[in-house]
Amino acid sequence: MKWVAALFTLLFTFLFSAYSWADDLRPASLTIQQVDATAFNISWTVPLKNGARPAFSVRFSGSARQTSPTTVRRLNNTSRETWQLESAAGFAGETITIVGLHGSTYEVLLRLINLNSQAITAVLNTDRPAYLVPAMDAVEGDETMTAYIGLGIQHILLGLDHLLFVACLVYISATRKKLFLTITGFTLAHSVTLILAATEALVIPIPPVEVVIALSIVLLAREIVQNNEASLSLRYPVLVSSTFGLLHGFGFASVLADIGLPAHEKITALVCFNLGVEIGQLLFVASLFLVFWMLKKLYRPLSMGTLRVPVSYFCGVLATFWMFQRLATF
Repeated sequence: MKWVAALFTLLFTFLFSAYSWADDLRPASLTIQQVDATAFNISWTVPLKNGARPAFSVRFSGSARQTSPTTVRRLNNTSRETWQLESAAGFAGETITIVGLHGSTYEVLLRLINLNSQAITAVLNTDRPAYLVPAMDAVEGDETMTAYIGLGIQHILLGLDHLLFVACLVYISATRKKLFLTITGFTLAHSVTLILAATEALVIPIPPVEVVIALSIVLLAREIVQNNEASLSLRYPVLVSSTFGLLHGFGFASVLADIGLPAHEKITALVCFNLGVEIGQLLFVASLFLVFWMLKKLYRPLSMGTLRVPVSYFCGVLATFWMFQRLATF
């Protein structure tokens, strides 16, 4: 009974915390594309939080003035605004501020592209809500790499659904060798669909994918609690991880669709984002084993085996909640 009480207390906490609601922490994206010596196209994409748009706005210093009406459209649970600015002195020396970002958990991917297709990429957040634009000839290629690796790490570590799936993979892998093959299969599978979806070689609707991702956690949670060694999942975990990994790749790609890929650095950004996802995934698996080790040291009866049922119920109930939540948004 103590386990049941503790489990549902934990579930209650997560269900009503902002962290347990999918897609709340997706980054926003601000792209500034130079059209001619003085004109710039602005694209401002903000993820919707529970169907509502966060109260963020963009403020430019200096002589920049808006020269076209703002066009607003909603797509894939985001709000996208586009307009045109004119700045006689260009953007070098301009300060771009995201109003409302300070004190929030959001991040904004800022991308500036000049006439020669040189790009500056930066990440703004609560500690850095403003950016002073340098001269475009000071562009460093590493900025794009660092930004997209960071976004990949952030997405996997803040994507509780993906983390729960990885935790379930740990439980259905009986040996270290099986765990290595299972995680490798998941990595290769979601890398393939991430690349195909991000390059638009294969496009499928995201809402059904998000539902099936939640369902995949429910199914694995059931396999864990039953612990039937003759089941397909426990006998061939790499087959399960690879199959569902294909769907998770589309989920990762939906984040890239929201923030966008730089037109002339698509491959670099895509590889770096995927690399960030893998780094975050490995950090999570290592942290998971560290937690199990610490729990066993603190209280010897606790182990991966004794925690099997609480973990499976936690994952299964929370994923079921997500599944119905996502079905309701169709």
